[in-house]
Amino acid sequence: MLKEQLIAYLNKEKVQGAFLIKDLSDGETFCYNEYLKVPSASLIKMYILVEAFRRIKGGLLTLDEEIAVQKEDLVDFSVLQFLRPRIYSLEELLRLMVVYSDNTATNVLVDYFSMSSLNELMQQIGCKTSVIQRKMMDFAAAEEGRQNYTSVIDMASLLERLYQGKLLGQPFDAQMLDIMKGQADEEAMRRDLPDELIIARKSGELDALDHDIAIVYAEKRNYIYVFFSWETGDNNRGRKVLAETSRLVFDYFQDK
Repeated sequence: MLKEQLIAYLNKEKVQGAFLIKDLSDGETFCYNEYLKVPSASLIKMYILVEAFRRIKGGLLTLDEEIAVQKEDLVDFSVLQFLRPRIYSLEELLRLMVVYSDNTATNVLVDYFSMSSLNELMQQIGCKTSVIQRKMMDFAAAEEGRQNYTSVIDMASLLERLYQGKLLGQPFDAQMLDIMKGQADEEAMRRDLPDELIIARKSGELDALDHDIAIVYAEKRNYIYVFFSWETGDNNRGRKVLAETSRLVFDYFQDK
C-alpha cells in the first residue's frame, strides 16, 4: 500500500512528516498525521490568495486594483528587492506571491487585507487548524512564539474544493488554479516528474522544514499530493524527501 511505503520512507530517512494523497477520480485516499498542526511556512500564502478572490467575488476589488509597494516594505528573499518600488496591480502582487513566493508582495497583502480578516476567512472555509500570527521574515515575532500554522487536512481540503470549483465557485477557483499552475519552483515535488505534466502547486520552507501541496493533472488520473516534512536537518534534504515521495506517488497512480 502507498501509505505504508511513504511511512517507511520517512522512517528510513529519519525525518518527521505528514501527508494526504487523494485520487481525484475515485476518491482513494492515503493519509498520515493529517490533523497535526505544523508551521505553515509559505503555504499560508494560499489563504491570502483566497481572500483576494473572495473580495473580487464580492465586488469589493478587481485584479486591476492598484496597491503601492514602498521602499520600507522590502524584505529579504524577495524579487521586489530588485525592482523599483511602485504601484502594482493586485494581480501582479498575487502572481509574485504564489509563482515566486515573494515575501514583500505577501507582507503588503497581509497589511492590505489584515491578519484578522485572513483568520476569519480560514474559519469560514473550515480550515480550523490554520492561523496567521506574523508576517514573512518577522523573526522577532517567531522568537516570541507567534507562528503561522496549518495542517495537511486543511491544505488538502482547500485544493480539492478548488479543483471541484466548490471553494468560491467559478470562475474564481479556476483563476486561482491558473496562478498556481505558473509556479516557478522546479524543485521539491516537481523535481523528478515529467516536464510536460501540468501541476497547480505551492511550496514552502523554513529551517529544516519543507512542505509542498499540489494538484497533479496526470495522463491517467488527477490527484492531490500534500506532503509536509520537518526535522530534516537541512532544506536540501527536505526537498529531496518531497521529490522522492512525489515520484513514489506518481508511479503508484501510473500503475493503478
